[in-house]
Amino acid sequence: MRCLVVGGGVTGLAAAWEACRAGAEVTVLEASDRFGGKVFTERADGFTIEHGPDSFVAYRPAALQLIGELGLDDQVQASAGRRTVFLRAGGRLRPMPQGMGMVLPTRLGPFLSTRILSWPDKLRAALDLVTPRLLDDSDVAIGAFLRRRLGGGIVTKLADPLVGGIYGASVDELSLDAVLPSLRVNEAEHRSLILAGLAQGRATAGSGGSSRGPSSPFRTLSGGLGTLVDALVASLREAGATLLTDQPVESLDDHDADAVVLAGGAASSARLLARRAPAAAQALAGVPMSSSTVVTLAYPAEAFGTAPTHHGWLESEPAPVSGITVSSAKWTDRAPAGVVLLRAFVPARLGLIAEAPDDELVDAVTAHVGAVMGVDGDPVLTRISRWSRVMPSYTVGHPGRVAAVEEALADQPRLRVAGSALHGVGVPDCIADGRRQAAAALAHPAVAQRPTVV
Repeated sequence: MRCLVVGGGVTGLAAAWEACRAGAEVTVLEASDRFGGKVFTERADGFTIEHGPDSFVAYRPAALQLIGELGLDDQVQASAGRRTVFLRAGGRLRPMPQGMGMVLPTRLGPFLSTRILSWPDKLRAALDLVTPRLLDDSDVAIGAFLRRRLGGGIVTKLADPLVGGIYGASVDELSLDAVLPSLRVNEAEHRSLILAGLAQGRATAGSGGSSRGPSSPFRTLSGGLGTLVDALVASLREAGATLLTDQPVESLDDHDADAVVLAGGAASSARLLARRAPAAAQALAGVPMSSSTVVTLAYPAEAFGTAPTHHGWLESEPAPVSGITVSSAKWTDRAPAGVVLLRAFVPARLGLIAEAPDDELVDAVTAHVGAVMGVDGDPVLTRISRWSRVMPSYTVGHPGRVAAVEEALADQPRLRVAGSALHGVGVPDCIADGRRQAAAALAHPAVAQRPTVV
């Protein structure tokens, strides 16, 4: 069985790993000069610098499962220190209320006492307790739904920084059914979202868990997430797979394979499907792709009045960044002793600052960091990582686009599309989808007859 994987990011490498384990003859073609896609770790002068994601969530098992299969279990790290999550509100860093989920409180006391929300915000949210069910079968924007149930304060001060920050778009654009389908279940089962959140908190406490603790669900690898890419590439080559960089695929007609997994991103997959499955291509082209920039800064610890020990903050007010991660406090061995390493996130939705020249962008970010954290002096290290139009936004109607792709390819079961554009943007989501699509393509009975895809 010959399996062609187009794209050598985490999704494509995971698809190739699954295909190799199934005994296929695997070829991975990557258009750029390196593997890993948005996972890119730089190691220099005692720094471990993540240019893309720096971690994954442990409660989605695909990443940890793959790490175990690669023999990297001993390199898994939990975040260091006490996890304290801040939002900047009212010009100050304020801790997130304990027991706060993505948008719903699981404990009433911390929600009532938080200073992130004003008393008018909290009183408006209380109307949710008497609001009837609002949803019908149609998809809606998360922001529109939450405003009707909980009010604008919850949306602008909590939901948009938390949810919008992950997906690179405003919650007024993001699909409820694609991003937070649990809210539909919450309303159906409890009517009130607040009652649903509190019920979840009681259930967690009753099962022996706790909504009070500072523990973090995030994990990474010593040496950075690039360790996972390096191990995958080495293991695939050892298993006999052919992995090539600088190999853009212009047409599937040029390649002979029993099964194909398209994992090169929405634009690449849409282009390759334009002739073979135009409806799938059109649906993929309809997934909005946004841009984001990561600005990495390092300062001597003495530049701070007190070196930060918290993990960073999200912005709920206008700022040149959407959030800051203190990498040297969040993870061990990310910077030399006596140095503080920060990552600032500048998504396209912030406007002109995201497209500013490098020097102007760095000036704006350092000025903001200096004002919030009391930094005195210039950074000793700066990195800028620009990710142009590679971040999918699951806007209203996204489930329909996913269904359209799957329906258009139903009669070509050995041709599959995988990756963040459809089934989840996190590292575990991409790994799971790559493996799932490769397994499905190779499991089809027609593969045993070795017909070519093209």
